[in-house]
Amino acid sequence: MAKLRKWLPGLIALLVLGLTVAYYALTEPVTTVHRVAPDSSVQRDPFHAAQAWLGQREQSTRRILSAAALFPLPDTDTTLIFDKQRGLMTDDQVHSLINWVMAGGDLIVAARPLPQSRDEDTATDTQWRDNDPLLYPLGITVWEITGDDEFQELKEDPLIAFLAMMPAFAGDPLQYCMTSDNDELRTSCESLLCDAPEQPEPLALHTDEDAFPRHIQLFSDHVLWHDSWNEEDDIAPHREWDTEVIAYADNEFGSQLIQLSLGDGQITVLTDLSLWDNDHLLYFDHAWLLAWLTGQDAVWFIRSVAMPPLLQWLWQRAPQLILALLVLLALWLWLRIPRQGPMQPPQDDEHRDYLQHLHASGYFQWRTEQQDTLLAALRQQASARLRGYHNNDEKALTLAARDLNCPSGELHSALNDTPQSRDQLIAQVRLLQALRSNT
Repeated sequence: MAKLRKWLPGLIALLVLGLTVAYYALTEPVTTVHRVAPDSSVQRDPFHAAQAWLGQREQSTRRILSAAALFPLPDTDTTLIFDKQRGLMTDDQVHSLINWVMAGGDLIVAARPLPQSRDEDTATDTQWRDNDPLLYPLGITVWEITGDDEFQELKEDPLIAFLAMMPAFAGDPLQYCMTSDNDELRTSCESLLCDAPEQPEPLALHTDEDAFPRHIQLFSDHVLWHDSWNEEDDIAPHREWDTEVIAYADNEFGSQLIQLSLGDGQITVLTDLSLWDNDHLLYFDHAWLLAWLTGQDAVWFIRSVAMPPLLQWLWQRAPQLILALLVLLALWLWLRIPRQGPMQPPQDDEHRDYLQHLHASGYFQWRTEQQDTLLAALRQQASARLRGYHNNDEKALTLAARDLNCPSGELHSALNDTPQSRDQLIAQVRLLQALRSNT
């Protein structure tokens, strides 16, 4: 027994060691990823990832949603990035922006194509200028890619559209599609389910500063054209400012990025800014391009310059609401402002007479046709006194009427009938009080 106690701790330690070794030998660590929906502020900001990445580079960022926040323009050590949905700027705003670039500012702009209702081949200079008064004077036009190889961003998931065409009796459409005896149907389903979605062809970036090949990807069906490329064809240029192409990115369809020099600054034009949104910033050289274009400058992402300030926007769309709020504010201030002058003594509301309350209560019941309620207590007391005359109700009524010197019918009416007038009520009350008091 003593020997067992001596070896017991060693046996327990050996058992624990064996279980530990068996656990790690028979199990395998598994890493799981739980997807969490981003915050609503992130979902509303397509360039949240770009702003966070620039913040890690110690570059301040800002979102601009109105012309009041953009103008007057910041110092030239700030890079401005204009979205395609920037709105139409006035001539004064365009000239201020061009002069700001010439003074050394850096501008990045998403070009705006012509609306589908207008034909690019027949569009006039006025229509081009009205569509984009910022880029057209710089010699930039936007053209749609024609041909069967153009990239078209799908509006609807083709797999969902395909499965929606499955018959209603299929139950699970995906399982029906994958296990179908129809080889063509099964092949189409496998292609939609397993093949990678269609992607646009990458663009090769051409600059004089970087010898390493750089590539970007833009989800756009349009290409850019600078009118300096038309000089060999004897076509008169339409640009009003002295610009020069210093960098561009293209593929076999054309250029989708053009960088222009203007004065001491630069203007970079793209067909789309999707390369810097939350879903595409990490691909290709998108992040490098953003860092190369902005350097160490602060970056402003400009969504719209046509959006007025909030109070002006509310006044344009809901003036009645603003006026009502102003009236309510004026009334509230009128109630809260201290009054000047002597204080008036409060009215004496402490005088309350019991008979006044009693009269008011009775009058209320009379107006609401509750006459029997008024007489209920008095009739109960009178009936108790009437039972003292005789056990028989008729004899008791006759004896009581003789004592009160009144007809028995009148006494019976006072005990049972509802009064129809004030005089009848007074008469019944007087008779019932006499019966109650008769000893």
